[in-house]
Amino acid sequence: MKLTLRKKLLFFSVILALIPLCIAGRFMIRITQDEVKSFLNDELLVTAGQIAQEIDGIYTHSWLAPLLMMKRVVENDDLGSSEKMSILTGIGDVSDIVSLQISVEGASRPTLITQDRFTSRLSEAKVDSAAVLTLAPEQIRAIQEQDPNSDIHSRPLIWEHNGIFNKEPEYIPEIDCWLFSIIIPLKDIAGRKAALSAKISLERIRKKIEDHPFSKTGNIMLINSRGEAIFDRNHEDLSDYEIVRITKDLLNAKVGTTGVAPYTRGREEMLAGYTFPSNFGWVVIVEKDVRKAYLAVSKMVSSLFMLALIGLVIAVAGAVMFANRISRPILEIGRVAQQVGEGELDVRVNIRKSQDEISKLGEQINQMIDGLNERFQLQKFVSDQTMEAIKQADIGGICLGGERKTATVLFSDIRGFTAFSEKHEPETVIKMLNTYLREQAQIVHKYNGDIDKYVGDELVAVFQEKDMIRNAVLCAAEIHREIDRLNKKQPWDIRVGIGINTGEMIMGAMGSEDRMDYTILGDNVNLAARLCSHAGPEETILSEKSYNKIHDRDNLHIRKGDKEIRVVIKKGEKIEVKGKSKRVRIYRVFLGKKIKAQVFSDP
Repeated sequence: MKLTLRKKLLFFSVILALIPLCIAGRFMIRITQDEVKSFLNDELLVTAGQIAQEIDGIYTHSWLAPLLMMKRVVENDDLGSSEKMSILTGIGDVSDIVSLQISVEGASRPTLITQDRFTSRLSEAKVDSAAVLTLAPEQIRAIQEQDPNSDIHSRPLIWEHNGIFNKEPEYIPEIDCWLFSIIIPLKDIAGRKAALSAKISLERIRKKIEDHPFSKTGNIMLINSRGEAIFDRNHEDLSDYEIVRITKDLLNAKVGTTGVAPYTRGREEMLAGYTFPSNFGWVVIVEKDVRKAYLAVSKMVSSLFMLALIGLVIAVAGAVMFANRISRPILEIGRVAQQVGEGELDVRVNIRKSQDEISKLGEQINQMIDGLNERFQLQKFVSDQTMEAIKQADIGGICLGGERKTATVLFSDIRGFTAFSEKHEPETVIKMLNTYLREQAQIVHKYNGDIDKYVGDELVAVFQEKDMIRNAVLCAAEIHREIDRLNKKQPWDIRVGIGINTGEMIMGAMGSEDRMDYTILGDNVNLAARLCSHAGPEETILSEKSYNKIHDRDNLHIRKGDKEIRVVIKKGEKIEVKGKSKRVRIYRVFLGKKIKAQVFSDP
């Protein structure tokens, strides 16, 4: 029976049947984890919103409503002083409001009405109730006028909402109580500014937070605009916590939003929800330790790990049984593919006799290597432009035709080649050509040029993109210098003439559909060839069009060791050129003196 790879894998998959179970278990745990996260996020947001809503409700209904009623009483001209005082002394019926104060600008002292129960607590603790429950006129004036030079503005203690000013809570350590101040502007009394202020106990809000069910599993904080915890006796700055920094910035920017964010407290990963009460410069933050919140998920993950470990043991045992039969030829193919990727095209896959899918894959890899080797050898006979055109061609392949492009073309021709070939054997001629053309080609590539073609002893190179003229000029200068160096090592004295021109030319595929050549054509190409023909040994002629476009003609250098050789361009005469009705101006390129190496880098 022919054992194909498909049958082998089918047999092997039976052993690995537990893997899908592990994956399914993982998905189930992930879904459960997401649900737990969603539930926790909702719990944090609901709890924060509930506390903020309760605080706003206490402020609006228990504090502000009575105070606004008292404001109307004070401002009612139909009531006499005794009637007003009778109503105001009803403060004792409002448990949270421990004092009322009416301040009139210019008055020697304000009118103060206090709650007997609270003043009794202060007296028992030997605390001056008047000092604790009275707001000085200058404090009220500074709060109302928001004077930036006032001492009260040395810290952001004021929160203004709908024309009513709230002062940050103050702690009375003797009775372990927090007091909150509200200042409500009154209409002028006898032409003088007046205000109704109240001191309010925050005991009810603190008790609601401490007794909230969430406090048993998490933490609830009230943070002010300075990043301090409201009910912290030490006024500890919690701005080091990322969640406090975020909410403090939102609070100071008066951006009332709601959200959930993770952060790190020491080594603990926390998840916190936050929201902002409408009537205070505070933020409510509720948080939980992530590890405790996800304890059930952690147990599920541990169980999954144990199941996966058991499945892995079974899978490994099954894999060992078939490793040699299945993995060895695949590793062989992988080794050959890696060597091919590193440029070794003489390797081949040892094909097995089993004739299964792996063997067929080995045959296809060998065929691919043969094709790559042929392409690699063919690539040596074509220019980079040709290879680029092949890469960019569509499914139909390269079509005959070309496109206009601006480029710089360089022609380099060996002088006296005919005489040399007559005096030497063909093998020597070929050796000489390869030696000097190889050197020139390396320099062309160094300066980002592309060899378009070799025509006998002539080399045609194309330079494009940025600095193409500069690269061509430096390339020509270095060709002369390197040929002079080669002549000292070889038994020949070879010199070249070079012509350079820049302009529009046609680049494209020429010939027939069966045999084409990707090359350059045009009047500017012909002019470069004519300039090359006019150039003498060790001479480079640059066209006027190229000269006019090169911007760094006074800053051309080629490196030789730790020295720079200056390349100089000098204006030449006008010459007659075949195909041109008028004489053309030429410029000659020379190698100048050696100078100390400067901050020029090789192109």
